Amino acid sequence: MLLTCLQALSPWHWLGLGILLLILEVFDAGGYLLWLALVATGLAVLLQVLPELSWKLQLLLFVSLSMPLLLLWKHWRQYLLDR
Repeated sequence: MLLTCLQALSPWHWLGLGILLLILEVFDAGGYLLWLALVATGLAVLLQVLPELSWKLQLLLFVSLSMPLLLLWKHWRQYLLDR
């Protein structure tokens, strides 16, 4: 069941995830979900250009792009708060 859902990932799924994360960011206001939404939206655009990307590569890109952005945001936010 889960594998079938993962194999059917489309740009609309990533765009929907990006929008959902942006809505949740409004309530959280920590900035972390913003970067996840940016990566999800970027993947939606990338999947429009390269529709043959496998679901494994899509998830790998999501994780490998999200983690550095989240770490950079954590350090940048700490820098701004320490000023």
